[in-house]
Amino acid sequence: MANDILDVQVVLDVINPASPVNLGNLAVYVVADSANSETAIADVKLRTADDVSNLGLTVNAATQAIIDAFFMQDDHGDYLYLYGIDSSVDQSKTKAKISETITDGWEFATIVSPTANDSVELANQVEKYGRKFAVLGMKTKAAAATIAEIQAISASPFYGNDRTIVFVANGASGDNAQYAAVGALIGALGNKTPGSITWKFKTLKGITPSEVNGSVLGTATELGLILYVTKAGNNQTSEGLTTGIKYIDDLHADDWVRSSIESEVQNLLQTTAKLTYGPEGIAQLEAVVTTVLRQATDNGIILTDAETGAGKFTVSAGAREDQDTSDVASRKYNGLSFEYTRAGAIHDVTVHGIIQNV
Repeated sequence: MANDILDVQVVLDVINPASPVNLGNLAVYVVADSANSETAIADVKLRTADDVSNLGLTVNAATQAIIDAFFMQDDHGDYLYLYGIDSSVDQSKTKAKISETITDGWEFATIVSPTANDSVELANQVEKYGRKFAVLGMKTKAAAATIAEIQAISASPFYGNDRTIVFVANGASGDNAQYAAVGALIGALGNKTPGSITWKFKTLKGITPSEVNGSVLGTATELGLILYVTKAGNNQTSEGLTTGIKYIDDLHADDWVRSSIESEVQNLLQTTAKLTYGPEGIAQLEAVVTTVLRQATDNGIILTDAETGAGKFTVSAGAREDQDTSDVASRKYNGLSFEYTRAGAIHDVTVHGIIQNV
């Protein structure tokens, strides 16, 4: 799959470069509920929760729960995108809307809909895109989560997607607990510098932890689901995995590297009078990638060498003579590639001790 190679090679899109900033922005797709005679809301970007009233918007309770929880967090992203969608029995309008907006300036997206099929559509489109994340909230029937509830999620059509995050909320904490959980998760963690944090052990404002035992927690972790729990007296996220059993911080960091290189290469092309198809121009391209990877090392994305302290990455730039003559003639350079070793993070610790009798 596309995201399986993001840590070793990136296919760059310098025609439509992604912005490396604001990777904490959240998109909320709201499907009109025809049963309640709702009309689709207007597309808008919110900077604060107050913008809902300031702009004269009317949103349903679930959408409001996401908005409130997102902006409640200390380090939330700059924007929350709202997209209105007319309901469609076959999800055709949902599919069209997501396709039209998937390249907008958000990194995470969730959906409010009267049918679960719309959630599947969002998850699968993001998966196909190969970057960004679909974030889906679910909730338990009671405060105490059960193994059966957790295991049932693995039967969902999107389960196994590398780019789908599922956050299971305490169902006893409110009718819209699952929506508030999504807003809080992304508001608290999405805007942190990629590579600087892991998504486990984190506290969320306004979210009530679930009551779980070790078996339930273990099952959730095995399935790549996130719970909000209490450990050693502290409320925290139980893990930082996607349903494809990929670490969110790894993929988020890959997105940062990819979008940073795209935008920096694009900037080089736009600000250089002429990037020559020779040693000087190729060296400039190589330097751009090297600079981004050094920054990625400083951010904690790339592992550092224990002896040199340098990031464990390589950048390769093939000479003009190594390129296809047709590419040279059409001014396309395909000789740039890189590899890096992820820094990873420690999530579990086993301590071995010896106790001696005196």
